[in-house]
Amino acid sequence: MPAFHRQDDQALLRELMTRNRAHRASEGVGIPFANATLARLVTAEGSPTHLRTVETLLKERGTLDLPVIEAGSVRVDGEARRVSIVAATDIAADPTVRHGEMSTMFYLRDHVQAASAMMELFLSAPDRYATEGAIGRELIHSALHLISTPAQLARFAAVVERGDTGQEEWPHISLWFDDLEAEKPNRWRNKQDSFQMLAFLVLDALDRGFIGTGELLPAHKEFLRFVVPFLRAVGFPCYESSGSWEEVAARRTSVMAVETALLDRIRGLADHAELGFLADGEDFTATVGTMVDAGLREIGRRIPFESPDYDADSIRHRRADASLVYLLMYGLPELLAEGRVPIGDSARPTTAREVETVVLDALRSLEDPATGGLIRYAEDSYQRVNFHTHEVQATVHAIKNEIKADAEARGGDMDLDRKQELRGRLTPRGREAAWTHPLGQLAAWAARRSLHTRRTDPEQAQNYREFAVRYLNRMLAGVTGENQWHAVLREDDGYHVREVPPYRVPECHVTYRDEQGNELIVPSPHTPLNWSTAMLRTALGLLTTEDHAPALGDASAAPSAKPVEEGGR
Repeated sequence: MPAFHRQDDQALLRELMTRNRAHRASEGVGIPFANATLARLVTAEGSPTHLRTVETLLKERGTLDLPVIEAGSVRVDGEARRVSIVAATDIAADPTVRHGEMSTMFYLRDHVQAASAMMELFLSAPDRYATEGAIGRELIHSALHLISTPAQLARFAAVVERGDTGQEEWPHISLWFDDLEAEKPNRWRNKQDSFQMLAFLVLDALDRGFIGTGELLPAHKEFLRFVVPFLRAVGFPCYESSGSWEEVAARRTSVMAVETALLDRIRGLADHAELGFLADGEDFTATVGTMVDAGLREIGRRIPFESPDYDADSIRHRRADASLVYLLMYGLPELLAEGRVPIGDSARPTTAREVETVVLDALRSLEDPATGGLIRYAEDSYQRVNFHTHEVQATVHAIKNEIKADAEARGGDMDLDRKQELRGRLTPRGREAAWTHPLGQLAAWAARRSLHTRRTDPEQAQNYREFAVRYLNRMLAGVTGENQWHAVLREDDGYHVREVPPYRVPECHVTYRDEQGNELIVPSPHTPLNWSTAMLRTALGLLTTEDHAPALGDASAAPSAKPVEEGGR
């Protein structure tokens, strides 16, 4: 390592350690809170009335702000369509801070999860969350525009025609801000679960009356019609995907879960007159049903592991993984139980609650006792100890350059296995990053399950609510407080110590370790993470719903949206 890197990093670590001495965690509901005010305010019971007080405070302090950026327009069906986006982090708060690709790229997955959160809030309390409803609709329309440009639809068509292809040939789900029409190479891991999440969200929104079919442009319908032939062409359910972590490609249970839930939703809606455009041929419903059954059986065989099909020493082998939360979020326990699908090693059908328990046990194995967050998976090297230092970043950049040069020489995709293996071996070992958004996902899932079941099974509904409040409190415990400092990358390509903005939701908690072995845990440079903010906002909102409100999922809880004229957006 160059001497100047070592000197810079030693100075960086000394300053981080010194400045953070003034910060003291505060005890609240038996766990340490970064924010002293929240520690005093939060209760273990979390009644709707009390949580509205918490929600009011966080709104006043900007914690729940979700910056929506007017990003210009893209051409869809021959006309310019205005798009609004949710960036990965608040890139406007401090323009001197660089967040790597987060500063220059739009991530469809983060945007879709934010749109879904806004929709759930509106459907739970339409009068109270009217603003969230308007934001959710705008984000859905914008995402549909971005996935339905001529270049994007051409990619769908090419994969349907030729079968599974390289990462670059898939529809682009990470877009450069100066190429929102996705006409140029994006050099990204496009084989993942993002467009599938968007398709599920759109169909869910249509099914629950949040948007109307009149709001769909012809290109939007073409995108939705591509879903089934596309998944068939790439080998659903057993093709390899980089998944939500955008890393090595593997046969992933979490991706299968999203896609199987999507196909099940298509099967249930394709016969509706207004949604007949989903069908791409004769016997469509039977074809989709066969695919759903195949997906469920493959998921049942694999639970509770993410990618168990590989040798244990393979970089693709994965047991517990935080992305398994998608099994819960997309309703797989209910689908598996209804289909009487054999589960796991026992190879016997189980109840939905038993499936939930198995998945939750796997997720609990990832809990970080020091921060309350969840690691993504064991030995995750991304944002591991000292990741945000000059030395480690020099190593990471060298790895990327080597892998990129190899791909260019071969004329193919980058070797993601090799990239992951090198990063794991050449960067410091130690504490993994502990993430916040899975806490919000679990809290929001359980809150929604509580609303679904409170009339049919009040005792189980209360269990769900208590679970949701526990995970909500753990997420609130990570909201930033005063006198916290972290290292951020600035325009000079150097790391600088900066005070963490208070009342913000970190992306994750990262660890620094000096040469004496002293460790310090601080919020990552990417604070706030808008995905995490959206999860906190929806979990908190759903838990403030009064007991007399309609059960979520009832027809009365989903007022019909006013359809706009075809092509009106």
